[in-house]
Amino acid sequence: MEDKNLKLIKELEKQIEYLTKQQYIHNEMLNKLEDGIYITDSVGKTLFVNDAFLALSGLSRDKIIGKTVYDLRRVNILPNSCCSKVIETKSTVFTINNYSEGQKCLVSGSPIFDDEGNLIRTIAVIRDVSELDKIMKNIAIKEDLTIKNSTYIKEAQNVEKENQFISNNEAVKDIYEKVDKVASFDSTILILGETGVGKDFLASYIYNSSNKKRKGKFVKINCGAVPENLLESEFFGYEEGAFSGAQKGGKKGLFEEANNGVLFLDEIGDMPYALQVKLLNAINDKFFYRIGGVKPVEFNARIIAATNAELKQLVEEKKFRNDLYYRLNVVNFVIPPLRHRKEDIIPLSQDFIEYYNNKYSKNTFFSADCLEKFIAYDWPGNIREMKNIIERLVLISDTPCINKNLFKDQLIIGENEMPYKYENVYETTTKSLKDRVEEFEKDEILKTLANSETLKIAAATLDIDISTLVRKKQKYNI
Repeated sequence: MEDKNLKLIKELEKQIEYLTKQQYIHNEMLNKLEDGIYITDSVGKTLFVNDAFLALSGLSRDKIIGKTVYDLRRVNILPNSCCSKVIETKSTVFTINNYSEGQKCLVSGSPIFDDEGNLIRTIAVIRDVSELDKIMKNIAIKEDLTIKNSTYIKEAQNVEKENQFISNNEAVKDIYEKVDKVASFDSTILILGETGVGKDFLASYIYNSSNKKRKGKFVKINCGAVPENLLESEFFGYEEGAFSGAQKGGKKGLFEEANNGVLFLDEIGDMPYALQVKLLNAINDKFFYRIGGVKPVEFNARIIAATNAELKQLVEEKKFRNDLYYRLNVVNFVIPPLRHRKEDIIPLSQDFIEYYNNKYSKNTFFSADCLEKFIAYDWPGNIREMKNIIERLVLISDTPCINKNLFKDQLIIGENEMPYKYENVYETTTKSLKDRVEEFEKDEILKTLANSETLKIAAATLDIDISTLVRKKQKYNI
């Protein structure tokens, strides 16, 4: 019996020795990394930090090992805790930490789950911001060489990239995983989300991922951009002689153009109530009639609808048909706003600056403090706002490095810019009164459109009919 126990003890000692060696090897491997590593358990207790973290933070192991990140933050040993936010959100988190005895660092934290989905560890990767600056400058140099030595971007690369999405956010990745499952089917899809979150891109992604691409067109209709009195003829077309001014031979509508393809109804919440019945019938019956026509037109397009409006509320207010809402809401995707996807801000910004560097033959890059401001900013206009601002930054930057001050200046201009300078209205000018009035009118329309989500809202703000607004847009080439 004693011999058996002795053998068991020796076997356990061997296993402990083996595990100790393995732990030592793992720790040494992590200590060889140039980036800092910070690991906690599920409640924030600090389990391991590597040598690089100590060098970056200026802290010592005896101050942090065994203590929770909450306690360390409370006594100001840690200025901020990325790991605590990972524990709270159970998702990837990005923060900027400015260690009082060390460096200013970009920190990315991630959760680690067991096979049952329980949080067991958090791991944060800490990178010196000055090192990030160097990396960005190296990227800029390589971009510059690429631009100087290339006269075009290969078409194959564009085709490959057109169907890619960029996201580290779990909710967004889950959306695209589900899209990949339903893309090849004909089910109706409803996309919800704030203005600028990427509803158009998701609709195009669905089209490009489906077999409909080989059969028919992708036809987009902005239900809020077409004057109400023209919507029906634009949607369904008309026969010759259907009304005065109808063109000879009639006209094919957008629904007919989309047959066997995808019909993307953007801003579906702005569709007139009376026209919703005809849309519902076309979806259900798989055919419709042109205005003035008696021959049914086949309709076999997949419907994708999108809106930033609260459709359920519109249903309650009798502004949107209940039966159409449920007919469209077969599969729905709600895209979160960019302020809830902080981990996507840096990857998206790098993708946009690369695109505009190539487009305008520039070699700009973002400084670390600019990226820090990107993360802190709420992006009320979401991805569309980011794309527009980055394009502007690339164009106006006098140096390759785009810093936080230039970004802040653009935000101030965006909030306060007045296209028409009222203080100069009495200056001597050679323009006629008519020209000056038209200039003022154009600037007012531009300003209103920039601050309105739809043409319908812009027209209401200007106190004119939407058809009048459309004509003036055409007149001023807006």
